Formats: sequence, C-alpha cells, structure tokens
Amino acid sequence: MENIEMTLLKKYKKIIGIDEAGRGPIAGPVFVGAVVIESLTECELLAKIGRDSKLLTPKERERRYFQITKNFQYYSNFSTSDLIDQMNIFKATEVSIKKLLKKIVSKNVNDYYAIVDGKFFKLDYNYKCIVKGDQTSPLIGAASIVAKYERDLYMNHLHQIYPNYDFISHKGYPTKKHIESIKKYGIISEHRKTFNPIKRFIEEGII
Repeated sequence: MENIEMTLLKKYKKIIGIDEAGRGPIAGPVFVGAVVIESLTECELLAKIGRDSKLLTPKERERRYFQITKNFQYYSNFSTSDLIDQMNIFKATEVSIKKLLKKIVSKNVNDYYAIVDGKFFKLDYNYKCIVKGDQTSPLIGAASIVAKYERDLYMNHLHQIYPNYDFISHKGYPTKKHIESIKKYGIISEHRKTFNPIKRFIEEGII
C-alpha cells in the first residue's frame, strides 16, 4: 500500500519528516528531530523502523535510533526553557523547526517537501502539517525517535548535575515526585517558569 512518503517521492527529490519531543514537561528543552529520505528503497527500509516513539520501550527506541542514524540523514535541534518562557512552547518549537529546515534545505528549495507532526506551523518551505503524523507516517515516526532519544540523553545528563530532581526518571514531566522536589529544593534554570504548577508556586511565594 502506498503511503504519503511514496506519493511525495514521485514529485519531490527529498522528503523530510519532522517531529518534536518535550512540549509537555515543566523542565528541560523541547527537541525537534528530522529524518530525510530520497528514494523508494529508503522509504521501504524506513517502514520497518519508523514508529511513534511514545509506543516504544526505551530499549527498543534506542535500537531504532541507531538504525536510523546509521542508515539515514538525520538532524536535531532544541529550544531552551528560557526561550520557551519568552515565546511560548508552540513558537519555540516552530523556531527549532525553522532552524532545522534552514540547515537541511539547499538552494533548490523545490526539491524538498516536509511533513511535520502537529498543526498550525507556518514555514517558508513546501510542507504539510499532519495531526498525529507520528502514528501514520514512518518518516515522522523516525523523526520522533530521534527527538525523543536525544532529549532523553539531555535529561539524563541533567540528572548527573542535579540529582535531587531525579530527571532520569521523569524527564522533566510534572510527576508527584518532581513537584515535591521543586517544593523542597526550589527551581533551576532548566525549569519552565510559565508552566504550572511552577508559575503558580512563584505567584504564591511557595518557591
């Protein structure tokens, strides 16, 4: 059965799949991953690898990440917590997507077509936003694996610097243990001050 990647390869030389990881946490950056294909052979190989990263175990995600990085052109970028607080999470994600595309797309802009997980992004390239694209497109699924795996590495490194917050376990999401740690130790620069409950804690003088 023909998927969106196969259809697009009939018209464009290179197809870019893009997805993010980390829009929901209250700490850490939002990562954007991209994977590029330019042949039906790559498309067929990707169909066996690309999948929504949220449906994979950490071990399986890691295995597929190394398959992707070995066999495909891949890219990643991130926006910091400070930028997220300045702009909001949607705009900070869009900034990272634009930076990635600028890095990937060469002079022949019309050779490329990007499929992006989500909606409402405004980009200066040939593109389409697909809601829940990581569940329907192997290419976007592969990009989601890149974004999620690399963000997890970032949060694991953060755990080594700030072990009191247990970032290695929750990756910055607002778990009960994470919130208790914030109340006990306060916040660090990686915490998103415009996200609740942190925003509320600051307003109420709890931290």
